[in-house]
Amino acid sequence: MRNRLLMTVFFVPLFILFIVWGGPPFFFLISVIALMGLFEFYRIVETRQIKPLVLPGMLMAAGLLLAVSAPRTFPLVITLSVMFILLFQMRRKNLSQAITNCATTIFGPLYVVGLLSYLIALRHLDGGQSLVFTVWFITWIGDSGAFVIGKSRGKHKLFPRISPQKTVEGAIGGVGSAILASFVAYFILKAIFGRAPFPISHSLLLGLTLGILGILGDLSESLLKRDGKVKDSGGNVPGHGGILDTFDSLLFTVPAMYYYAIFILHR
Repeated sequence: MRNRLLMTVFFVPLFILFIVWGGPPFFFLISVIALMGLFEFYRIVETRQIKPLVLPGMLMAAGLLLAVSAPRTFPLVITLSVMFILLFQMRRKNLSQAITNCATTIFGPLYVVGLLSYLIALRHLDGGQSLVFTVWFITWIGDSGAFVIGKSRGKHKLFPRISPQKTVEGAIGGVGSAILASFVAYFILKAIFGRAPFPISHSLLLGLTLGILGILGDLSESLLKRDGKVKDSGGNVPGHGGILDTFDSLLFTVPAMYYYAIFILHR
């Protein structure tokens, strides 16, 4: 708990600074986080005696990140990546599990980098600074609420086959915290910028949606760790485990926030 609090005190102001900064510094930060998360994913995969093609996978990830600023290149990135990964597999002496090796190599960048890159796309939108802050704040408070309430009040298991530690009480606390955070985010941003990026009438549904998606993102990463028989995705973030452990909820909430901004807020 102490390491978790110390990391929060250090990381939260730093992340807010990069959100405000935007541009190349924000792109660089998210790229580093995404690539580190992808590397953790490949380490989990390797515990199952699968051999992903790490270098081609990392190059595919870099292409996906660059494609955020040039969406028309996305099909080209996918096409070249698939071809390159298959050709790279052909060069291996051991051709066993070729399908599994190639499939996991491709899935990793799509899951980790493809979903996390929505943070960059969201920051590019009109009012992107406020939108990124909103989704991060709601997700972070929701995660924290689920952790605290689950630890102190949790009795009924939520999904023990996937994550034995998560409880129904923690999930309810997390969703409730996310809803509260949505209202708080509205008033914080209105006080700072004179207006919030979303109407207060959306706060309840926005908090509810992101709260539920955050839990599903967390459970999805737990599914992968369960299969890999690992407790944490890594040890890069004291008190949290790995990069994936820290950002797993955002992998689901950020794309939702992006399409909410596009289709509902018309950004």
